[in-house]
Amino acid sequence: MPRGRHRHSPPLHRLLQPSAVAGVSVICAGGAWLFDQPTVLRSLAAAAAAACVTGSVLMRAWDRAAGRRVAELTRSRAADQWRTEERIAELETELEESRELRGRLDAKLRTKRMELAGLRGEHAALLRRYANAETERASALEGRRQLALEAGPKALMPSGSTPTPASYLAAARALECLSLSAERQAKARAEADAAKPRAESREAEEPQGKPAAALGEHTRPAAALTAKPRQAELPAAPAPVASAVLPYLARRAVRPEGSFDFFGTGGERKAAAAIEAVQEEDLADVVGEEALAERAQQGGPDKTAGEVIDLTAHDETEQLDVAELRTAIS
Repeated sequence: MPRGRHRHSPPLHRLLQPSAVAGVSVICAGGAWLFDQPTVLRSLAAAAAAACVTGSVLMRAWDRAAGRRVAELTRSRAADQWRTEERIAELETELEESRELRGRLDAKLRTKRMELAGLRGEHAALLRRYANAETERASALEGRRQLALEAGPKALMPSGSTPTPASYLAAARALECLSLSAERQAKARAEADAAKPRAESREAEEPQGKPAAALGEHTRPAAALTAKPRQAELPAAPAPVASAVLPYLARRAVRPEGSFDFFGTGGERKAAAAIEAVQEEDLADVVGEEALAERAQQGGPDKTAGEVIDLTAHDETEQLDVAELRTAIS
C-alpha cells in the first residue's frame, strides 16, 4: 500500500466530502426527531443548513471543474482536429509534390533510357567498325607478308663458313683421291728418274744454237720440258705428272682487324674470313704460293659452298697421314 500523503486511493478521496455532507445532514434530521428542546433543535437546524450550503458549494465547485475540464477537452479536441486537418493538408500537398516529382523522374528516366539505348547503338557501331578495321588491317598485313614472301628468295644457299655433312663427305673423298694420286705420282717419279739419263743424253746430242725460249717457258717445270720429246719418241709410256719444287714465299701473318660492331653481325664475317684465310694457307702448303697466285691471276670461278678443289695436278707427292687428317676434320 502506498505511504505518505498519497496513501488514500483516488476514488475514496473523491467520495469523502460528499459523504461527510450527507452524513451531517442525516444526523441533524435524526436529532430533530430525538430531541424536543428548542436550543438543540435550533442547533440541529443550523447544522443542517450549513451542510446544505456546503453541499451546494461543493456541487458548484464540481460543476466549474467539470466545465473547465469539458472546455479543456473541447479545446484540445479542436486543436487536435485542427492539427489533424493541417497534417492532412500537408500530406496531400506532399502527395501532390511527390506525384509531380515522380512524373519528372519518370520523364528523366525515359530520357536517360533513350540516351542509353542510343549510346549502346553507337557502341555497337563502333565495335563493328573496329572489327572491320582490324579485319582490313589483318588482311593488309597478310597481303604484305605474302608479297614479301613472293619477293624474297625462295631458298637460301648454305653459308660458306658453315660446314655441312656433304662437304665433309666430299673432303673425305678428296683425301682418298690424294692418297691414290700420291701412289700414282710416286710410280711416275720413279719412271721419270729412270728416264732422266736418257733424256740428258739426247739433249747433249742435239745441235747447239737453239733459239731463246719465250718468257713463259722459263716458268714451266723441268719435268714438263722433258716430257714433250719423251712423249714424241715413246708414245706408249705414260706421261709423268710432276711440278717444279719452288721455294715458298714468306707468308703474311693474319692480323685481326676489328671495328665497332653496333648490331653484332661482324662476328660471323670475321669467322668466315678467318676460316677462308686458314683454308688458303692449307692450300698454299699443298700446292705452293706460286700455284695459288697463278690460279688467282687466271680469274677462276668464285668458290661456292660445298666446292671441292682437285689438287691432283698441283700435288708435290708429299706423303700425308690420311688418318690424322680425317681425325682433324671429324
